[in-house]
Amino acid sequence: MVGVAVLGLAVISMFALLSSGFAMVHFNRDNLRATQIMLNRVEGLRLYNWGQLTSGEVPATFTETYYAADATNVNKGTIYSGRVIIVPAQLTPASTYSSNMMRRVTVQLDWTSGNLPHRRQVSTFVSEYGLQNYLIAN
Repeated sequence: MVGVAVLGLAVISMFALLSSGFAMVHFNRDNLRATQIMLNRVEGLRLYNWGQLTSGEVPATFTETYYAADATNVNKGTIYSGRVIIVPAQLTPASTYSSNMMRRVTVQLDWTSGNLPHRRQVSTFVSEYGLQNYLIAN
Protein backbone atom coordinates (compact mmCIF):
# COMPACT_ATOMS: atom_id res chain seq x y z
CA MET A 1 0.00 0.00 0.00
CA VAL A 2 2.82 2.39 0.88
CA GLY A 3 4.63 1.47 -2.35
CA VAL A 4 1.54 2.24 -4.43
CA ALA A 5 1.18 5.61 -2.68
CA VAL A 6 4.83 6.49 -3.33
CA LEU A 7 4.49 5.39 -6.97
CA GLY A 8 1.31 7.45 -7.36
CA LEU A 9 3.05 10.50 -5.90
CA ALA A 10 5.99 10.00 -8.25
CA VAL A 11 3.71 9.74 -11.31
CA ILE A 12 1.76 12.87 -10.32
CA SER A 13 5.05 14.75 -9.78
CA MET A 14 6.31 13.63 -13.17
CA PHE A 15 3.16 14.90 -14.92
CA ALA A 16 3.45 18.23 -13.10
CA LEU A 17 7.09 18.47 -14.18
CA LEU A 18 6.18 17.75 -17.82
CA SER A 19 3.39 20.31 -17.76
CA SER A 20 5.71 22.94 -16.29
CA GLY A 21 8.37 22.12 -18.89
CA PHE A 22 5.95 22.52 -21.80
CA ALA A 23 4.69 25.83 -20.38
CA MET A 24 8.28 27.07 -20.12
CA VAL A 25 9.01 26.05 -23.72
CA HIS A 26 5.87 27.88 -24.89
CA PHE A 27 6.84 31.04 -22.98
CA ASN A 28 10.41 30.97 -24.30
CA ARG A 29 9.20 30.47 -27.87
CA ASP A 30 6.87 33.48 -27.54
CA ASN A 31 9.62 35.56 -25.95
CA LEU A 32 12.08 34.68 -28.72
CA ARG A 33 9.49 35.55 -31.37
CA ALA A 34 8.93 38.92 -29.64
CA THR A 35 12.67 39.60 -29.79
CA GLN A 36 12.71 38.75 -33.50
CA ILE A 37 9.78 41.09 -34.18
CA MET A 38 11.42 43.98 -32.32
CA LEU A 39 14.74 43.43 -34.09
CA ASN A 40 12.93 43.36 -37.44
CA ARG A 41 11.28 46.72 -36.70
CA VAL A 42 14.51 48.37 -35.53
CA GLU A 43 16.41 47.08 -38.57
CA GLY A 44 13.58 48.34 -40.76
CA LEU A 45 14.38 51.89 -39.65
CA ARG A 46 17.36 51.78 -42.02
CA LEU A 47 14.92 52.02 -44.91
CA TYR A 48 13.64 55.44 -43.80
CA ASN A 49 15.44 58.69 -44.43
CA TRP A 50 15.62 61.47 -41.84
CA GLY A 51 12.66 63.36 -43.26
CA GLN A 52 10.45 60.30 -43.06
CA LEU A 53 11.54 59.55 -39.47
CA THR A 54 10.82 63.07 -38.24
CA SER A 55 7.60 63.67 -40.16
CA GLY A 56 5.70 60.71 -38.74
CA GLU A 57 5.79 58.43 -41.78
CA VAL A 58 6.93 55.48 -39.67
CA PRO A 59 3.83 53.46 -38.66
CA ALA A 60 3.17 54.08 -34.96
CA THR A 61 1.38 50.79 -34.28
CA PHE A 62 1.54 47.32 -35.75
CA THR A 63 0.30 43.78 -35.14
CA GLU A 64 2.16 40.53 -35.78
CA THR A 65 0.88 36.99 -35.35
CA TYR A 66 2.82 33.84 -34.67
CA TYR A 67 1.11 30.53 -35.37
CA ALA A 68 2.57 27.58 -33.58
CA ALA A 69 2.67 24.34 -35.57
CA ASP A 70 -0.77 22.85 -35.12
CA ALA A 71 -2.23 20.44 -37.68
CA THR A 72 -5.79 20.86 -36.39
CA ASN A 73 -5.61 24.69 -36.50
CA VAL A 74 -7.19 24.78 -33.03
CA ASN A 75 -4.32 26.85 -31.65
CA LYS A 76 -4.73 30.34 -33.10
CA GLY A 77 -1.22 31.36 -32.10
CA THR A 78 0.06 34.41 -30.30
CA ILE A 79 -0.88 37.97 -31.28
CA TYR A 80 1.76 40.63 -30.70
CA SER A 81 0.68 44.28 -30.55
CA GLY A 82 3.46 46.81 -30.99
CA ARG A 83 4.18 50.51 -30.90
CA VAL A 84 7.01 52.52 -32.40
CA ILE A 85 7.74 55.67 -30.40
CA ILE A 86 10.06 58.30 -31.90
CA VAL A 87 10.94 61.25 -29.67
CA PRO A 88 13.79 63.80 -29.56
CA ALA A 89 16.81 62.35 -27.78
CA GLN A 90 17.71 63.69 -24.36
CA LEU A 91 21.28 62.66 -23.67
CA THR A 92 23.04 62.84 -20.35
CA PRO A 93 25.65 64.25 -20.38
CA ALA A 94 24.70 66.57 -23.23
CA SER A 95 26.36 65.85 -26.56
CA THR A 96 27.58 68.10 -29.33
CA TYR A 97 24.56 67.02 -31.35
CA SER A 98 21.51 69.17 -30.87
CA SER A 99 18.28 67.47 -29.86
CA ASN A 100 16.76 68.15 -33.27
CA MET A 101 19.51 66.07 -34.92
CA MET A 102 18.91 62.91 -32.87
CA ARG A 103 15.88 60.79 -32.11
CA ARG A 104 15.28 58.03 -29.61
CA VAL A 105 13.31 55.18 -31.14
CA THR A 106 11.56 52.72 -28.84
CA VAL A 107 9.78 49.60 -30.03
CA GLN A 108 7.32 48.18 -27.46
CA LEU A 109 5.65 44.82 -27.86
CA ASP A 110 2.74 43.42 -25.82
CA TRP A 111 1.32 39.92 -25.94
CA THR A 112 -0.51 37.43 -23.77
CA SER A 113 0.91 33.99 -23.12
CA GLY A 114 -0.80 31.56 -20.77
CA ASN A 115 -3.27 34.25 -19.60
CA LEU A 116 -0.33 36.40 -18.47
CA PRO A 117 0.36 39.74 -20.18
CA HIS A 118 3.95 40.35 -21.27
CA ARG A 119 5.78 43.45 -22.50
CA ARG A 120 9.21 43.84 -24.01
CA GLN A 121 10.85 46.92 -25.44
CA VAL A 122 14.05 47.94 -27.12
CA SER A 123 15.41 51.46 -27.67
CA THR A 124 18.03 52.91 -29.94
CA PHE A 125 19.26 56.32 -31.05
CA VAL A 126 19.17 57.59 -34.62
CA SER A 127 21.06 60.66 -35.81
CA GLU A 128 20.38 62.75 -38.88
CA TYR A 129 23.79 62.23 -40.43
CA GLY A 130 24.24 58.69 -39.18
CA LEU A 131 21.46 57.11 -41.22
CA GLN A 132 22.45 54.89 -44.06
CA ASN A 133 20.75 56.51 -47.01
CA TYR A 134 22.05 54.13 -49.65
CA LEU A 135 18.59 52.73 -50.41
CA ILE A 136 16.44 55.85 -50.23
CA ALA A 137 18.06 59.19 -50.96
CA ASN A 138 17.06 62.36 -49.11
